[in-house]
This record gives sequence, C-alpha cells and structure tokens, in this order.
Amino acid sequence: MPVGPAKGWRQREQKAKSCDLCEGSLWIEKDDVAIPCSCRERRARKRADNRLRAGNWIRGTSLSFAAPPLALIPGAIQDEIERTCTDIRAGRDVGGIWLVGEAGSGKSALCAYIAQRLYPTNHAIVERVGDLLTHLRWLGAVKGELAVERRLEKLIHTPLLVLDDVDRILRSRPSSVPLAFDSSCASHDLIRLARLLRERCAAMRPLVLTSRSTPVECANRLTAVSRQDLVRGLLATMAESADPFEDFPEYTRAFLEGALAEVHRSGTISRLDENPVLMKAA
Repeated sequence: MPVGPAKGWRQREQKAKSCDLCEGSLWIEKDDVAIPCSCRERRARKRADNRLRAGNWIRGTSLSFAAPPLALIPGAIQDEIERTCTDIRAGRDVGGIWLVGEAGSGKSALCAYIAQRLYPTNHAIVERVGDLLTHLRWLGAVKGELAVERRLEKLIHTPLLVLDDVDRILRSRPSSVPLAFDSSCASHDLIRLARLLRERCAAMRPLVLTSRSTPVECANRLTAVSRQDLVRGLLATMAESADPFEDFPEYTRAFLEGALAEVHRSGTISRLDENPVLMKAA
C-alpha cells in the first residue's frame, strides 16, 4: 500500500498559503493580459530578507548604494565603506570602522554589501557574532579544539573581518537542542571572541564591527545572562545534555572590555541613526 501525502499536495499547500487573487499561481489576468500578482513581490522580498537575517550574505539580493536600503545610508559612511573595499582589494592599509545604530538603520545591509564585494575574491570574511560563536562551539564539541584553532587562524589572517551585531549573541538560526542558549553564551565563547579581536588588533588588521549599543556598553550586554537562559543552563548542567551553565567572572568581563577598547581605539566610530559624520575614536 502506498503511504505518504496524496498526489498534488504541493499545489494544494501552495494554494492554501497564497492570496485570494492568484490562488497560488502568482499571476492574475487584467484586461485579458497576465500580470504578476502583488504577492509575488512580497514573497521575493521575504526570501531576500530571510537570506539576509540567516547570514547568507552572498546569495541575497544584489545591493547597491543607488537603491534602498543602502541609499538611505549617510553619504560620509557610503564613501568610507567604498574606500575601504577599494583599498582592501588593492592591498593598501586601511583603518577599522565601528558602526552603531538601532534596528533598521542598515548595519546588516552594509555587511552584506561588503560580503558581496570582497568575499568572492577572498579579501574578507563576514560573520554574525551569534552564529560565529555557535559554530566555534560546535567545532570544539564535534571536531576538537584543533578545528577551532584552524578556524580562528583563518579569521585572524583574513585581510578584512566584518562582525555584525557584536553586542547581540542571538543565533539567527534556532538551535535544535531544547536546552540550548538562545540569547546568552558561555564564558569560553567570550574569551574566544576577545582573543580574536586582540590578535587582529595586534597584527594591525582592519575590522568592521556593527552594534546597537556603544563600544563601552557592548561588554555589559555580552556578559549579561537572560533569565530564560539561566534556567536552561542550570537544567542542562544537571542533565549533562548541552550548553553547561557558566557564570561570568571578573577576568572574563575585563578581558572582553580590554579587547573591545583596543578595537575602539584602532578605528573610527560612526552612528548611523544620529550623527552621520565619521569621528575619530577617543
């Protein structure tokens, strides 16, 4: 006896999720002419937005400063990003950039633009911090610390490293482990991040960082454990399942604050939502 869904289930599911105008065909007739339905454009925007939020920097929609959302970025920041991409590809020395802005100010779009410009030529690596820390933890648990060291060395020696949402360690891809952390991380994750920042600053290799909070507040937000993750971490420690709970001793906070301060001193800082003028960090 055959098992599984009946024939045509994909079409029925698509029709159920579609609008009432096109009924899933994505086309409607107007004056005896077939034209695209309005839901077609909404679906395209949703797919591009999902790729952007999931960290798929290359396969998202092609970005340009001539069209939104990058067209809304202040001109001084556009020029700085363009100059950085050009200098990196030419092998010239560039300074770091720290972009601060609220949600919707264009930080992730700028990271995606840099990835589309430089990643195919192996001149840059673009990562979202929450996904990067999760990947490093997975490498250490599955393939050992040697794999983590190799990944860190690649991140340290790349010509340009772009880290999006430095103060938000939230995964863009949800974890399949029920007791995994959602919005916090363990102490050893922060030490790996601080080491990565320190070694790049010591080697005078540029960084492009984005965050919602100022550099001074980033360490406090990174080392804050949410109540939900505190409960999950304690349960995981008792069950020995995943993500053992670790508090954040003073040396971890101090180590991270020192690394962020070095990055702050070595580059420029700009606010995307308040002050469009690039300023030299104090």
